[in-house]
Parts: sequence; structure tokens; C-alpha cells
Amino acid sequence: MNLTEPKQKASFLNRKSTTLLILVLGIAALSLSVYNMLQPESGIYSRNILVMGHAGSGFFSPLNPYNPLPANSMASIVQAMEEDGADGVEVDVHVSQDGVPILYHDNTLETMSEGTGVIAELPAAEVVGLRYKGGPLYDLFHDEKIITMEAMLQRFQTYPELPYLHIDIRNQDATQNAFYAKSVLNLLRKYNYPVEKLAFIFNDPAILHTVRELEPEAMLMLDAGEDFDLTAKQALDNQLHGVTANGKHVSREQLLRARAQGLQVVLFGGKSKGSIAKMLEMEPDAIQVNNVKRMRALLGSE
Repeated sequence: MNLTEPKQKASFLNRKSTTLLILVLGIAALSLSVYNMLQPESGIYSRNILVMGHAGSGFFSPLNPYNPLPANSMASIVQAMEEDGADGVEVDVHVSQDGVPILYHDNTLETMSEGTGVIAELPAAEVVGLRYKGGPLYDLFHDEKIITMEAMLQRFQTYPELPYLHIDIRNQDATQNAFYAKSVLNLLRKYNYPVEKLAFIFNDPAILHTVRELEPEAMLMLDAGEDFDLTAKQALDNQLHGVTANGKHVSREQLLRARAQGLQVVLFGGKSKGSIAKMLEMEPDAIQVNNVKRMRALLGSE
């Protein structure tokens, strides 16, 4: 009985699958390169718009461009800041059961990592270092693990100037609002992070008011769903500083109306030149962009 034959066959099939995957990705990349050549050119947009890496610069993106990096991973943050020239990053921050701010995008661990459960219900030791899992299309090309917010801040300490930082609050238990806010603000104060470079974002004003009580100068942004005008009204009623919204769900007229009322507007999304150009044309205060490199190219050299 030949025991090596099944192994050899499996190895051959794995090599064949990998070769096919690389071929498909190569064809897709070539097609998208041609597509992007036909998109808007650089140099016609406001240079006052902050370029923010959305969740660093990783979203397990299959196309336009292919990106195997997980959201909020160290590699995605480094790529946005050190390779692609972002002014700062937006990150999603959970707080563990023992008060450690941790970067992770989704509400539960099983959606994007080898872990299970909710970060707020687990000690940091059971979360930090868990490997990200996006499936074979991505996991062959990254070795990223869940990191603490402190690890990111330590990296930022090596920069000549601290970047802008947008904190997308991940807290689903209103009884933990004060615990969450204190945990995050205490860490930022430990690293003397300038409050003028911070913004806190959530879809419910309650926790933003808690942040204000602890840090009166903090910028507070209400996250909009598909009803931008309603969110803008809620932001004004709650004396918040502004609104964040998906660039697909807001028009230039809505944005200008909010700006005229004294609100700042931050848009997010955009990978292709066309989608990023549409957001640039609206002239928001900042764009949390999914493709920092393309946004920088559209803005041209400063």
C-alpha cells in the first residue's frame, strides 16, 4: 500500500489551487489597473481635507485593490501612516473586561479571528494576540494578530509628529459608558496625546456626553446611518461637534447644509478613484478612506 500517494496528490492540488488563485488575482489586478487609468486625475481638490486611514487600511478587500490586511491590524496602520502618507487613522476601540483598550472592528471575535465571544466580557490576556482569520484568500498573505491600542500609541511615539486619531467607540452596554471612557482617556493621557488631534465617534449621544464630562475639549462626532439629515439634527440638539457618514449616503447639498450649521463632517469609505473623487468633490473636513494611496494620488503633491 502506497501511503505517500495521497499526500503527493494533496500537495499537487494545493499547489494547483495556489497557482490558480495567483493567476485570477493577477488578471483582476491588470483589469483594475486599466479601469483606474480611466478614472479622474489629481490636482483639482481641496488640500484642507484630512486623509484618514479607515480602520488603518485593511478590510480583507478582494478587489480594487486586493488587500489581505485585517481592519485595525498593526500592518494596516503602518501601511496607512508610513507607506501611503495618511494624516491619521480611524480605529475601532473595544475595552476588555479588565479595562484594556483593544483594536478590533466587529462586535464579536468569531467573525474575524480565531477567538470567540465579546471583548468587553473577556480579560485582555484572552484577546490580545489572537490571530485574524479572513479565509484562505487572505490568510495566506498576512500573519496579523489583534493588538492593544497601547501598541499603536507606542508606534506613534516614534513618529516626528503624532497623527490625527479618530476613535470609533465599540461599546454596546450603556452601563459601562464611564468605564469605557475612563479606560480609553487614561491611556491617551498616559501618552500625552493632544486632544486637538482626537475625535470620538458613536451612533448614540449618551457615551459621547460621558466622554465630554471627562474631557471637555474632546471632539465628539455622531455616526450617521442612511438618514444624514436626522443625524445632523441630533448632533446639533446634543451640542456635538459633527457627523460621520458613509460617502454613499450623503449629498454635497446635505453636507454644505450641515457645515453652514456649524457642524464638521467626516466621510468614510471609497476604494476606487471614482468613489474617492466623489467624496473629495463634497469637500468634507476629513475622509476616512479605504484606499489612502489613491486619495493621496488624487490630491497630488502638496
